[in-house]
Parts: sequence; structure tokens; C-alpha cells
Amino acid sequence: MEHKKKDEVYKNNRVKVLLEILLRCCPGIRNIYILLRSKKGIDPQSRTEELFNRTVFNKLKLENPDALKKVHVVPGDVSKPELGMDAKDIQKIIDEVSIVFHCAASISFLKPLRFLLENNVRATNSVIELCKKLRTCEALVYTSTAYSNCNRKLRIEERIYRLPYPAQRFMDALEKGNDDVLMQLTSECQPHWPNYYSFSKCIAENLIAEKASDINTAIIRPSLICSVWKGSLPGYGEENSSLAQIAIGIGKGFLRVLEASTDATFDLIPVDVIANSHIVSAWHVAENRSQSPLVVNCTSTNAVSYTLHEYLDVLQKMLEKESGFPNAFRETRTSIWIVKQRLVKEILSIYEHYVPAVFLDLVLLLRGKKPRLVSAYRFLDQATKVSKHFILNSWHYDTNNFEALEDPLDKEDRNMFYTSLEGYNIDSLVGPLPTGAPFLDWKLDKMSKTERVKLTKQVYAFSRFVQVVFLFCLMWLLYFVVSQVFHTIYIH
Repeated sequence: MEHKKKDEVYKNNRVKVLLEILLRCCPGIRNIYILLRSKKGIDPQSRTEELFNRTVFNKLKLENPDALKKVHVVPGDVSKPELGMDAKDIQKIIDEVSIVFHCAASISFLKPLRFLLENNVRATNSVIELCKKLRTCEALVYTSTAYSNCNRKLRIEERIYRLPYPAQRFMDALEKGNDDVLMQLTSECQPHWPNYYSFSKCIAENLIAEKASDINTAIIRPSLICSVWKGSLPGYGEENSSLAQIAIGIGKGFLRVLEASTDATFDLIPVDVIANSHIVSAWHVAENRSQSPLVVNCTSTNAVSYTLHEYLDVLQKMLEKESGFPNAFRETRTSIWIVKQRLVKEILSIYEHYVPAVFLDLVLLLRGKKPRLVSAYRFLDQATKVSKHFILNSWHYDTNNFEALEDPLDKEDRNMFYTSLEGYNIDSLVGPLPTGAPFLDWKLDKMSKTERVKLTKQVYAFSRFVQVVFLFCLMWLLYFVVSQVFHTIYIH
């Protein structure tokens, strides 16, 4: 696979692994342009410096530090017209870019429809319009999600499932500010999607099918993105990923009740495999031009199949042994209730989450600190409510295109840009976490082992004491009510 004389435009600082692989494995690239917006008062240039301080770039900085000079920051905002870029930057992109990776998205199950359409659909439309202006557009690779069609119960094929209305109608209603029309169009799209995020990605795919037939396009649909498998830093992952949140929540004893099915397939796909799929797909569509997008279901269930129970079992074993996990994880209560029934989950959440949280927040208030546990559990409940569709259900994906990505590559390129899942298993995925995941850095836990054990025991004992008192009061109240009822009946 040739990778010389290629210019790249890279969007969204979240897919750091893709950027690292491009810089490390494609030395022929002249420039990479990153579109970044200001965030929390930090300008794009400062965000880039922060990006390169991540541990995933350590190997690159050691072997080829000059490679980072190829990266140029373009200030912008994907939710705005023309991606929020100024005229000078637009012209530079038009003149110098030939391959576009559109990875930017708002990944939220809680945001309203308009917000997600602005960030996930309008942005895609702007990228398509920009690609049509490029002097040489060899490929556009769009990052979708394996759950863009999660409203379907049967298998998901590697094709675009068309909506009853053109995607442009959603765009027109969005630009006119007509939310009533947006909701009407959405309600008539059947079956209903469990959240607006998945629905917005489906609209974006339809938009590509409608407007990008003259562009060499690939659509990558990753499932649950997990840590690096075989790349420069095995085990690397970000703390804001769903799997990391589960690991952190269970490991620190915060997450004690989860509404899920332990038998549901846990479709994990390593982030380095996803990044390689983007790179190989870009080469493929550039070499094999077609009016139809190449759709790639980047999922693992056809190669390896794991359940949530198996994932948690491996994680539990890792936490119980001297595996490199911080003391804050290994010395904390890590048992968890996994239930399918909503009512049972709500009852257990009150007992395991909210009862201790209320009293611990009172302690924080008395100590002059801001209470945060109850609000944290409320946010957790909101998140799990809209995401339960994914942890209670399983899907079967056709992966012919995904499995064929490596076919035209020679041996050297297959080793460098691997997409095959041969040899992939849950132990090899979880095992490197302590050394690769930045959120498990020992420096985050400044307490000594003795101090950590003492604090953990205190919090655990206090929580259990509060729960026992709560149960006693509840039983007493129940006894009082029942006795009053019987007393009333007896008198009459």
C-alpha cells in the first residue's frame, strides 16, 4: 500500500491513536491538518500541545520527534457553517489536502435532537461540501457507529439503510429552526431509535449516500471502542470511554448496580484496529473508485464473542491479584449487582447508591465541601437509562467488507496496518491496562497503602452502617403501618 505524497486532514482530538499511527507508520505524509475548537477556555494550539503530551505519543517522540512538525492546527467548529474556519484556512485545505478523515462527533445520549443534528449531520454536510472543493480529493472516510441502525432487531448489513425521507429534509428543517418539523420527521422514521445520537448518525450516513456519490467515500462503523491491542502502547485508552467508566466505577466501588444482561454479547473492538481500518479504507476507496460508499462494520462478534459477564469476570480477577492496578482499585469493594428488571434495579439503586450517597454528602457539607455523590448518581442513572438498549441487547453484523480489508495488502503492510482479529481475546485486552491506561496512573493515588486501606474501610463501614439504619427504619415504618391497619380493622 502506497502512503507517499498524501496530505491528511484530521478532525477530533479524541481519535489520538489514528493520528499516532499516521505519523509513525506513514512517513511519506507531508502535512496533517487538525480541526480543533476552543474548549473550556483553552485555545486550539494549547489543546494540541496537551494532545501530544499523552502517553500514546511517547514512542513516536522518541523515535521520530520531527514527525509532530507535520501537524498543523486549524481553528474551527464542526457545528458551524463551513466548519467554523476562516477563508484563509479554507483555501489552504482546498489547495493542500487530498484525504479527509471525518471523526468529529458529539457522542452523547442525553443531548437534544437539534444539538446532535448540528454537530453530527450539519458537520457531515459541511465536510462533504469542502471535499467537493478540494483540488484533489482521493478519499473521504467517515466515522459512524455500529449502532446507527440499532433500531433493527435482525442482522445489520454493510450497507446504508435508507430513511423514509431524504436526509436533506432534516437539514432544511434544521436550518429553518423548525423543531416541530424535525420532531414530526423523526416520529415517522420507524422503528424508533432508542436515542437521538444513533439516529443522527443514521441521518449522516443517508446524507453521504445522497450527496457524496462523486466522492470516494468509506463509512466505518465501530462497535464498543476499547483500548489499544497491539499498537505502540498496548492497553492505552481514555478515561471517558464507556468501558473505562465501567472499570473505574466497579474498581472504585462507585458502581454497585447495573441494569444489563450478563448474557448479552459485549462487542469490543480495539481502537488501533479501528484506526487501521480508517487508513486501509481510505487507500481502498482511492484505488477502487465507486459511486457507492464502502461501508465497513468494524465489529468483533463474528471473530470472537464475549459476554458482559466474561468481561467483568476477567476484570475482577485482575483487580484481585497483584496486576499493577492502583491501590485505589485493588483495595476497594468491587462487587456489583447486574439485573435485567427495571424495578429491581431501582430498588437496589436506592439501597446501594442513594442511601449512602445522601449521608456521605451530608458529611461533605458539614466539612465545608461541595456535595457531589447524589448528583453523580443522578447523572449515572440518566446515562444508563438511555444506554441500556445497548447492554441489554445483541446484534449480528455482516463483516465481509471488514474481513476483506487486508486482502490486497502485502505482508509488511498487514503487520503495520492490521485489521484482522486473529489472536484477539479478552485477556490480552484487559491485561495491559495497568501499564497503558493513563487513568490508572499510580500518581493519581497519592495515599500510601495503609492510608488507602484505612479510608476504604471507613467509607465502607459508614455506608454499611447507614444502610442498616435505613433498613431498620424502613422495617419499623412497615411494622407501624401494618399494625395501625390491623388495629383499625380490629376496632371496627
